[in-house]
Amino acid sequence: MSISQQPIRAGRPRPALIPYYVGGLVLAAGAVLAFSDFNRIGDRPLTFGLLVALTLSLDMVRIDVFERGNMSPATIPAIALACLYGPAGPICAEAAILLGRGLRRSPAPLKQLFDFGVLALAGASAAGIFDGVSVEKVGVLIPVSVVAGGIYYTVNAALLAIVWSLDEGISPVAAWRERMAWLWMHNLAAGAMAGTFVAAERALGASAFVIFGVPLLLVWATQKQYLRRSRTSVEALRASHHDLEAANEQLRVALSENEQLLERTKRGYLSTITSLARTIEAKDPYTGGHTERVAEYALMLARQLGFGDEELQAVEVGAVIHDIGKIGIPDRILLKPGRLDTKEFEEMRRHPEISSYILDELELPPIVRDMARNHHERFDGKGYPDGLRGEEIPLAARILTVADAFDAMTSDRPYRRALAQEVAAAEIRRNAWTQFCPQVVAALEVCMSGGAVAAKATTPAPSADPATVSVSS
Repeated sequence: MSISQQPIRAGRPRPALIPYYVGGLVLAAGAVLAFSDFNRIGDRPLTFGLLVALTLSLDMVRIDVFERGNMSPATIPAIALACLYGPAGPICAEAAILLGRGLRRSPAPLKQLFDFGVLALAGASAAGIFDGVSVEKVGVLIPVSVVAGGIYYTVNAALLAIVWSLDEGISPVAAWRERMAWLWMHNLAAGAMAGTFVAAERALGASAFVIFGVPLLLVWATQKQYLRRSRTSVEALRASHHDLEAANEQLRVALSENEQLLERTKRGYLSTITSLARTIEAKDPYTGGHTERVAEYALMLARQLGFGDEELQAVEVGAVIHDIGKIGIPDRILLKPGRLDTKEFEEMRRHPEISSYILDELELPPIVRDMARNHHERFDGKGYPDGLRGEEIPLAARILTVADAFDAMTSDRPYRRALAQEVAAAEIRRNAWTQFCPQVVAALEVCMSGGAVAAKATTPAPSADPATVSVSS
């Protein structure tokens, strides 16, 4: 079988490179021919002439391959020529085909030159296999011919894939997989048949052509029938594919609309939760702006600790809504001006679990849930609600613990005035390894030394509206 590409079309990606590529192939084939040995042709001219004539005949009955190219059993005599005459055999056969097409004034001369260059080099490559191995014995000849068929296919496929890439702008590997991957078995079979023919010709002489013509004709007829039936199936599949593509497009539109609706629902739900969180804060005049400030401090520390953009968005959401569970705490406890008694404190300790319960039904990033549930855990394991210790506590929750405490200490309370930032930072540093994570404390100190914390204190914090933040997990 031989395969040649479709007519080269203009207007494709990098078509200007194709003439240079084709010229390079032709020059390479010419160089190989110039250094080839022609003595073997003179030793057996009749067989050579008959094989070239057979190649010419088979080339004239090429079969279209699904509008991608064409094929014929001419690969068989081409490999036989490579075995008997070295690179000069198949190259001369392809030159005869090129001449014949020229005399017939076949269209697309660049395509004809391309076919010559590709198939000549594929045949020469197959000849290199025979030149390196003694194939006098039939037991060696047939396997080596099969390998030669594989080499012929590999070179042919590679050179074709490159020109498809230049012509259409597609990946050479993708072009090979779509158009030629299925042909490798045909080329191995062609190699086996070529080896069988060479063995018969050695034993019977020119009469082998008569004997071998029948199976060769059967191969051509079988290929033609197979491709005709396959083409009918392919056309039916293309029609079905078109219908499926239209149905898939409708499904994609519907899915996109559903996803947008779901996203709007999520944002609306999150906006409601955020409003509730701020409503709770609004009850206490001493905590105005607390969630926004905590969000700013938490973002500052998270950036210092190397969080990415998506993680920072989640940290902002978590900081704003981390105390949503306080909606379940009675106002007499939540707004009590003095210290809480033991029973009241136990009731207050329930708010992280209530927050977790409220947020469980919303598809939020894990960071948000971690911050809401675990921001009252202590590094020494004496916190609540789960008694987590050290790095068992999610890092985002450890960040929020420091940010929350820092804002609480630097804000006015009914029972005390706000502490200076340096005093608050020193208190947090004193409680590193017990209440606070030392890694986060170190990040706070870096931010303090760089003036970032002071800037947060003097610049009003923007409203952190989680409804504008992606909340998909």
